[in-house]
Amino acid sequence: MKWETVKLDVRETGVAVLTFNRPETMNAVNDQFCRDVQAACREVSENEAVRVLVVTGAGNGWSSGGDISTLAVIKDPISAKETYDSSGDLVTTIYELKKPVIAAVNGVVAGASLAACLACDLIIASEKARFGFTFMQLAFCPDSGASYFLNQKVGYHKALELLWFGKIIDAAEADKLGFLNKIVSPEECLPEAIAWAERLARQPMLTVGLDKKLMREACRNDYYQQTELEAMYQVLTWASADFQEGCRAFAEKRKPVFQNK
Repeated sequence: MKWETVKLDVRETGVAVLTFNRPETMNAVNDQFCRDVQAACREVSENEAVRVLVVTGAGNGWSSGGDISTLAVIKDPISAKETYDSSGDLVTTIYELKKPVIAAVNGVVAGASLAACLACDLIIASEKARFGFTFMQLAFCPDSGASYFLNQKVGYHKALELLWFGKIIDAAEADKLGFLNKIVSPEECLPEAIAWAERLARQPMLTVGLDKKLMREACRNDYYQQTELEAMYQVLTWASADFQEGCRAFAEKRKPVFQNK
């Protein structure tokens, strides 16, 4: 399918690449963009051939956040709420995907789009990537889940420093703060993310999905709740055909060939 503001490339390797495609605005978020991203994510969710999603941006930016031309003409609280709900729904759609999502951050990411980026499971960034906590410049609070993800990543004190002073940080500082999985050269950003995605797509996807659930729940469970959940999920994987294949491959000293069963 084709959309106005995004492109979706589904590959035979089980990887889909979602490209934000408003390069003239640094892939800024507007209503159409929100609808298109959600529609593309629904297609990824429903397509059994897709195992991993990579998200990147066209041009020099991943996404610069809310489109100021849209924000500036909002005239009443009801319209404002609808606009921010739309942005929040975009982030929620990415966050709730059961399949792994890898962000290939090729350039600037700022504002509400930081939430979309941090909602991804893995983040690979170009050396030219910049992360802008620029809400304060517009007298805005963070939205679309940005405060949640930011606090999870860096903690209360550092999160407020980034927000209150509207900091723009480079890839190296973002990596020190724990945002990133890997920094690469600009030309390697998308290929490296795709390589990670293809490697992940060869793993037993039942286990991959349960790992994602476990790590999400670990953010709020205590030790006893989490170990109980681990035991339940371990029984599910034990009953899978892929577990049997993994055992056979180990005994036969070969690489396992998983069938996602």
